[in-house]
Amino acid sequence: MEMNIRAYFLMGSLALCMACQSGNRNETAANDTMLQADRLPEDQEQKYCFLRTEGTQRQDSSYVQLVIRGETVSGIYNTIPHEKDARRGTVLGQRKDHVFDLVWTYSQEGMQDTMRVVFTLRDGKLMQKPLSVDSLTGRQVTRDTSGFSVTYEPVDCAAD
Repeated sequence: MEMNIRAYFLMGSLALCMACQSGNRNETAANDTMLQADRLPEDQEQKYCFLRTEGTQRQDSSYVQLVIRGETVSGIYNTIPHEKDARRGTVLGQRKDHVFDLVWTYSQEGMQDTMRVVFTLRDGKLMQKPLSVDSLTGRQVTRDTSGFSVTYEPVDCAAD
């Protein structure tokens, strides 16, 4: 009888260990979808590129290239709507808790301007808080209360 109790205890302990290890694998897989930059030394950088196409024939495109070194994020952000004025420029800002809070400095119709843009990485895709129009200024803004609803797909970074 004592042998059966020990066997049940041993099997239960083994099942509990396996369940814990299975949970760790799921957690590891979830963490692997986050930026590898979290595991990089401060002096190394990581580059990520993303593309979003939209429109009836997917003729409008937006391209984002992010270069991450420690908590600093820089890169390129271009929006190119079909037969409309494109915005092409650079982004610079900080990464905090997997959120990229950036200032986009861009040119449009020969004029330079800036705008705050906010991104995060989710399941290997870049997600952006949408731009809204401020009714007082008529300018586009990123609202902190907005969710991340604009999706960019990962692409290979072109050779620079």
